Order: sequence, then C-alpha cells, then structure tokens
Amino acid sequence: MEFKPIEALRIGTTYQTTYGTLWKDGTFFPRGTRVLVVGLHLVEGFCVRFPAEIDGEPLETWEDWEESDFLAEEGEIESVPPVSQAMLSEAQEVLRDAEDGCHLHFHEDAD
Repeated sequence: MEFKPIEALRIGTTYQTTYGTLWKDGTFFPRGTRVLVVGLHLVEGFCVRFPAEIDGEPLETWEDWEESDFLAEEGEIESVPPVSQAMLSEAQEVLRDAEDGCHLHFHEDAD
C-alpha cells in the first residue's frame, strides 16, 4: 500500500510508522505506532522518538533520508495483523550479535 509522501518533516510533529520496528532488546512497535520527530540533519537524516524508554532514556533512532517512507501523516495507517512469534524470534536471532541500539524494520503487507 502506498502512502501520500510527507511534504516536509517537522521537529515536534507526531507521525505514524509505516512498518513495524523490532529493537535488539526485544521491544517491538507495530506499524502505525506514533513517533515524534525530534531531530533533523542534512547528512544524518531524521531522528524519531518511540513511545518507550530504556534505562530512563527515550528510545530514539536516526533514520537515513532514504527511509522517509517510514513515516506517514497521523490517521493514514490502518492496523495490520500482528507479526508472528516465529518471525519475531527469527528477527531477534538476527539482532542477537548486533550493537546495542540496533533495530530492524518489518515491511509487512497491508493488503
């Protein structure tokens, strides 16, 4: 499913994710999670804050500009069936040896 591109990302604006995200610690956010843009950088891309904390610190990540399709305007993303436990387990295995702070995106189909 294609989404209308965002005209311009704005710091302090909440968007929805267009795909799920699994963090190395096992925290999973499904597609449609509301995230806050907290930083923009010409080279590094954009920084989003997820609705969680780890060790008292907000869970944030920098995404490359090529990943701008990761965000959609609020209200554009419909819920999708949950990701299977088998898929989550396989993804956690991939992340097992990754650096802290690493995450994977799940590009599940909405159809």
